[in-house]
Amino acid sequence: MTDPERTAPRVDAAPPTTDWAARDACRNCGAARGGAPYCGQCGQKAAHRLGLGDLRRETWEKWRLFELSVARTAGRLLLRPGTVAREYVEGARGRHVHPLKLLLVCVALLLLVLDTTGFLRAGDDAYLGAMAMMQRYANWTFTLGIFAVVASSVLVFGRRRYNLVEHLVLAAYAYAVIIGLNLVNQLPLLVMRDPTLVLPWREAAKWYMYAVKGVVLALAFRQFFELDLRRDAWRLALALAVFVAVDWLLRRAYAHLIVAIVHARTV
Repeated sequence: MTDPERTAPRVDAAPPTTDWAARDACRNCGAARGGAPYCGQCGQKAAHRLGLGDLRRETWEKWRLFELSVARTAGRLLLRPGTVAREYVEGARGRHVHPLKLLLVCVALLLLVLDTTGFLRAGDDAYLGAMAMMQRYANWTFTLGIFAVVASSVLVFGRRRYNLVEHLVLAAYAYAVIIGLNLVNQLPLLVMRDPTLVLPWREAAKWYMYAVKGVVLALAFRQFFELDLRRDAWRLALALAVFVAVDWLLRRAYAHLIVAIVHARTV
């Protein structure tokens, strides 16, 4: 005689009948998608069952440092920094990487390279105590130029066409190019790894890199404001002169501030 308890199927052994991936709700925020491929609430793409290829692709997308948009923007920025900035403020946001994101990547790379080459420490035999503290603050002086670019563009070209934030976008893109060229300037020191070359290289760079900075800014101003050199050459020259003056004043003020902070912490 057959035991009915032995032949009856187990309820808990039945396979699941509900596919969570088929539910018409965002798996990130819970909002209804209405069949759309992306969630209208949080923007996440409709989730589906993970495969090895999905995991590899999503890991790359989450952790990659240089996205395709960064590479595209960087390529155009070298010759057309003002055009990229103008296109971005006029609405071409998807075509170019966010200016502050690009700037932060460039700053992080520059700080890493400067620390590796010892570029800023060259010539400081007593690099201890107060000198080390002063150097940590001084590492950021190159970022002051961003504010000098904003000041010169606003003072010379005004805010009738572009507002303050849009001037800042121009400054961020232009300075990303300048920082990128500073990185290129460090490459020979990274390759040769000769400490005796660092100090003379730094002294020479004070002059030719400032000239490079002027060329980049002149190009950026001309393209962003669509200047006619026959008519607007004087405005371009004035903007560069204002930049040099404001940059010098900011650096002097920052140097005094660093000395005051270091003095207060070492007394």
